[in-house]
Amino acid sequence: MKIKLLISIMIVLSFATAHSNSTSAQAQTPIHLKVNDHYVLYTYPAAPFLDKKGRLLIPLQAAEDILGGKVSYNAANKTAAVDLLGRNVTATIGSPEISVNGESVTMDTVPIMKSNAMFLPVSILLKDTDAKMEWDSKRGLLKLRHDSFTESPVLMRFMGQDLARVIDANAFDLTSFDWDQKQGVLNIYATYKSDLSPVFKKIDFNPMIVYSKGTYSVDSYSKPGSFHKVKITSAGHLIYTKNIGTTNADSDYIIYITSVGRLIQ
Repeated sequence: MKIKLLISIMIVLSFATAHSNSTSAQAQTPIHLKVNDHYVLYTYPAAPFLDKKGRLLIPLQAAEDILGGKVSYNAANKTAAVDLLGRNVTATIGSPEISVNGESVTMDTVPIMKSNAMFLPVSILLKDTDAKMEWDSKRGLLKLRHDSFTESPVLMRFMGQDLARVIDANAFDLTSFDWDQKQGVLNIYATYKSDLSPVFKKIDFNPMIVYSKGTYSVDSYSKPGSFHKVKITSAGHLIYTKNIGTTNADSDYIIYITSVGRLIQ
């Protein structure tokens, strides 16, 4: 009888563990955007995401805050205008028809309204500019590079704190994250090359948290992240954990989370 009871308990626990692991995996949000050396995890009111056409969408405001463009939105006709790198793009929610420097262009997808914010495809903003776009289809990651992005309102704050001597700016590939807003815990999941033997104190993810009232939080690079924030789960895989504190959504809330993934000296 005791043996049967023990077996039953083990079965229940195994199902509970499987369910817990499944829930944890589902809670992870894929990281789809990298701007220069910065992975963009979160953009208020939702993280960058791939639509049904496989196009990467970001909120309109992020085109200004992270890419350095100038944006405007007409709520009456649900149309936005973005000036970025010498191009003016006008787009309307739900319509594949856009205007680029006054010329009509048809997209294969449409801007949408999500959580009361307009989301639009990144590619339409940067096509035919001198910005470099690289699409990693295996990872579902769009890599953007242009010198001006570093001077955008969000990333320039990071630049002012960047005192690190970098050994490898691309040592880690940040793949996903989960964020417990109630507990104020941010987990970032990453991979690294199997021949790399990272030293904990030299691992530099250093998430930057930007709040709605204009304040931001980023660790000083004179004090590298403590080893207890990093856990290697298996060869080539690790988790970086950071306590970012809770916020009052009615008065101040997080609007951007970015992170690097490098080794520092």
